[in-house]
Amino acid sequence: MFNCTFVILGATGDLTRRKLIPAIYRLIRDKKIKNFSIIGAALPKKTKIEVLSEAKKFIKNYDSATWKILQTNFHYFQFDFHDFDRYKTLNKKLEAIEKKQKLSGNRIFYLATMPEHFSSITKNLANVGIVEKTISLPNKQSPWVRIVYEKPFGYDLKSSQKINRDISKIFKEEQIYRIDHYLGKDLVGDIALIRFTNSIFEPLWNNKHIHSVHIVLSENIGIEGRGEFYDSTGVVNDILQSHILQLLALTSMEPPKRLAGKFIRDAKSNVLKKVKLTSAVLGQYEGYKSEKGVKKDSKTETFVTAKLFINNRRWKGVPFFVKAGKCLDKKEVSIKIVFKRIKCLLDSCPSEPNYLTISIQPEEGFYLGMNSKLPGKYEVIPIRMDFCHSCLFGTNTPEAYENLLIDVMRGDQSVFLRRDEIEQSWKIVEQLKSKKLKVHKYKKGTNGPEVKL
Repeated sequence: MFNCTFVILGATGDLTRRKLIPAIYRLIRDKKIKNFSIIGAALPKKTKIEVLSEAKKFIKNYDSATWKILQTNFHYFQFDFHDFDRYKTLNKKLEAIEKKQKLSGNRIFYLATMPEHFSSITKNLANVGIVEKTISLPNKQSPWVRIVYEKPFGYDLKSSQKINRDISKIFKEEQIYRIDHYLGKDLVGDIALIRFTNSIFEPLWNNKHIHSVHIVLSENIGIEGRGEFYDSTGVVNDILQSHILQLLALTSMEPPKRLAGKFIRDAKSNVLKKVKLTSAVLGQYEGYKSEKGVKKDSKTETFVTAKLFINNRRWKGVPFFVKAGKCLDKKEVSIKIVFKRIKCLLDSCPSEPNYLTISIQPEEGFYLGMNSKLPGKYEVIPIRMDFCHSCLFGTNTPEAYENLLIDVMRGDQSVFLRRDEIEQSWKIVEQLKSKKLKVHKYKKGTNGPEVKL
């Protein structure tokens, strides 16, 4: 059971109300944290009751006793990220709360803010003494300090490199947690396990046996009132740079020495260095410019599809097709491995190749597409062998942010991004942006623009 103080900077934002507070609520309910405090800091003048009430509607399976514990241990602090004196006051408040509740001094600073604030917040935290510069790795006896940076980590390669330089002057890499919440999902964690713990897959995981790989992150909803944020970001920065390239890296990486922290991050970084984007199509759904907060002449893309190759021995010649977008025909997050066809020895040959699909949303699970005989006839039919995650483990499994907060408290960085991973991903995005592609219109509820990749 963990003992720490959560300091959430950006406590009145959408992320905090929808994800962070509900995640901490579940940690309390499941007795994974007991002696703790939460300090929420943001610019609006609000009470803690007002802040928590905005998050309450996102709580599933509400329990009054759990909510009371959360409310008792939650503190709200009006805070200007650029006001140095407020950092001093925050420091005093933090020390007073820890003393009153007899907390150990373990601290998690969660920057649920836009990336332009990352450097200044980090510097001010250090300059006021809330964290010490170049603090050494904690041992079991002394308090630890860890800092979490929400995505997007920068807006391009140059800005991400600057943020990395700034924060590395204050924190060691072992204390820095650059988050991609998709990596906290159970099925994403299963990608490497499915491959490396099953002898039926690993020998086939190469260009001799795999025809293509398809990664999809599609949504059937729009930007849901986040027009100002989305219009400054777009699907390439928001989804391709992070979620898609992380799924690609986990799928295609070489076997790490061990399925643990540093080794997984080494393997992902190494494969990202070999990725080449050859073509792409951008789109914007009709009506996007009428969304609140969106510029009337906006050219921000809400859809991207791209074709990539990995220039190494294992994957040479295998295309990786990726797709992400808003207001598409369905909600789907999946990875599909399509295997090469074998020589057909029948008069009636299979119509579909073998494939393995890892389904992350809306239904978690994975399934294997195979061929079998039609009963009573000597004909081939495609069949699907399924694993249903919720059928075996139920629906009350930990959600992504819950898993990620636990990992931060444990000091486990396996599913967090390292500096070189972030920068390699931005370099791939720059390959796309250098093409200066036209943004095509597409109708809501379709598969995207009617333009060939």
